[in-house]
Amino acid sequence: MHVFIGGVAGSTGRLLAEGLLARGVSVTGLDDRPCYPAVPGLQFVRAEYTQPEWCSYLAGVDAAVLLTPLRWPSPRRERARDAHLVADAQAFVNMVTAAGVPRLVVANNLALYGLVPAEVALLDESGAVRGHQASEYGRARARLSDWLELQVRPQYNGVLTHLRCAWLVGGRHTELVRHFRRLPVLVCGEEERALTLVHEDDALSAIVWALERDLAGVYHVAGGSVPFGELAALVGRVRTCVPMIWLMSRAWLAWRWRGWPTPPLWARALVCGPLLATERLQATGWSPRHSPRAALAAALEAVAATR
Repeated sequence: MHVFIGGVAGSTGRLLAEGLLARGVSVTGLDDRPCYPAVPGLQFVRAEYTQPEWCSYLAGVDAAVLLTPLRWPSPRRERARDAHLVADAQAFVNMVTAAGVPRLVVANNLALYGLVPAEVALLDESGAVRGHQASEYGRARARLSDWLELQVRPQYNGVLTHLRCAWLVGGRHTELVRHFRRLPVLVCGEEERALTLVHEDDALSAIVWALERDLAGVYHVAGGSVPFGELAALVGRVRTCVPMIWLMSRAWLAWRWRGWPTPPLWARALVCGPLLATERLQATGWSPRHSPRAALAAALEAVAATR
């Protein structure tokens, strides 16, 4: 089996490549960033996703995996970066489709689903992605999700798997923990809400699971949810709740003047987003090995080790 990975230079891509190589799978990786240190056994191609030259490496490929939409946005350059991300993802999918690759897995970080009332039930895979309420980050991933389902899927002559992941958290994905250590966690009137998370290793196992079993369709990938009250205790931010306008103002100042990566609309969507239903993926036999609390503990340990 030969797998082609887009976004291989990131932490998730490197781990996926290492895991597949350990299983005896041939792996070719594409990224516009350097892959350093090198992954032994990986054939690495450094190129822009929109460059047509790299499509020659798709000859003989059995499956393609796109991980680029899992990236965290760049501080104060969110609009340009996320517009570039959508163009990159569309170029990758179009070239994979044109090359006739029989299997395609797109892992999309759709943690921001817009704003919903606290009493709304779990969002299943048929639910609309309302990224227009969650900053450029959410809008870009919503556009990508709509494009995959409305335009690519009807024309793709193969197995297309769309994994919509919750927040990735773990020893190598600490951005969410760092965010909550900077800004208040509890918002007045929203204390009973919870946040859906997935351990980084479980996200990887879901990608491998989809590859091995030719799963077609849309699947949510999540390990469970953590109430914001418990989350505040874990990150050491147990204080009186703050109004939403105060949180967004603080997030805007930090994002605009201090270079923090969390836009104000994103901070609001973190608190007011829905929980994700994962029964469809679990019905195929996949299940998370790590609880969301274990994921947070791993991220907190990694943050403490870097001080």
